[in-house]
Amino acid sequence: MNQTAREFARLRSIIERELPDAAPFLPGASERELDRLATETGLVLPADLRDLLRVSAGQDDPDQLNGPLNFQHFLTVDEMIEMHWMLTDVVGDLAEPVEQPACLRWTVWSESWLPFLAFQGDCYFLDLAPGELGTVGQVVSRPNVPDLGEPIAPSLAAFLARAADLVEAGRVKVEESTLVLLDLH
Repeated sequence: MNQTAREFARLRSIIERELPDAAPFLPGASERELDRLATETGLVLPADLRDLLRVSAGQDDPDQLNGPLNFQHFLTVDEMIEMHWMLTDVVGDLAEPVEQPACLRWTVWSESWLPFLAFQGDCYFLDLAPGELGTVGQVVSRPNVPDLGEPIAPSLAAFLARAADLVEAGRVKVEESTLVLLDLH
């Protein structure tokens, strides 16, 4: 088992223990589904995202309940495609280049960003074409009214590990059936 799968298994175990009524995690995605995600978004998926989606292709959340992490749920392949398209269509033309050197290359939204956790317009995304100081696959939080901050983790595996570490260290509060992670950002 690789690092991303290990960290996801650890975090999933915590979520299932602390939030037994959370939306269930789906089985892993097939290679065909992963290829469709890459094709429909026009992105080369990083290995750690492929590893995560092979273990679980999101959460079954038809009622759009609060997700397990900061109200956000793990997106399905279809939800990732839909949110990527929607944000690209709705706010993509508002993006402006960020003066370099910087971690991000764009403001507001970029076609090279792929959401993987979301709720009501807020999302965590992977930046697949970062600025000069960034790393490919860095995780960034994008609020619905975007004031983008610095990346919160250099990779998906690091993000999953940080989330699990915060819960295990008690740096969390349960609020409305979600784990509100203190100090994640």
